[in-house]
Amino acid sequence: MDERSKTVEIIRRVGAPEPEKISITGILKSQDLSLLLLTLPVTDDPPAAVLRLLGSHGVNIRFITLYDTSPESRLLTLCVEKESLNASLELLRSQQAALDIQSISHHPRVRIVSLYPYKERAQVVERLLTSLRLSGVEPLAVNNASSVLSCVLSSEKFQEALSCLDHVFELP
Repeated sequence: MDERSKTVEIIRRVGAPEPEKISITGILKSQDLSLLLLTLPVTDDPPAAVLRLLGSHGVNIRFITLYDTSPESRLLTLCVEKESLNASLELLRSQQAALDIQSISHHPRVRIVSLYPYKERAQVVERLLTSLRLSGVEPLAVNNASSVLSCVLSSEKFQEALSCLDHVFELP
């Protein structure tokens, strides 16, 4: 988040009152993983083709999200075991043209924190993202299901993020 954000600056200056902690029943923390970010055209097949390619080479995908970044492109975000990062990058680069991958980038060391039950409680997402960003921890990817909210963070900022979560959530 841009440090010049007006909303963040106002909140810091005014000092909003400390809201009540939100109770959750579970938190999962992954080991170190790697994050792959692939820009693809907006068509039906490229995400499936990428997943087929990685799966056929035994790459274990621990996190996945896909969203449109513009009318012409979408971002496929994948977390893989860190031991398979180099092989995954080599494989994707060798098939980049065939899979119509517009760009490939990565973060070599990330971790995932998952909170549950999320159960479509909007305040969980809002409080998580706001508290992380106010603490200077930028989420690299976020994904939610009906009962779990997962956030990918750099490994270097992970302990800082957990401390931040402890202030916002009543953890088990």
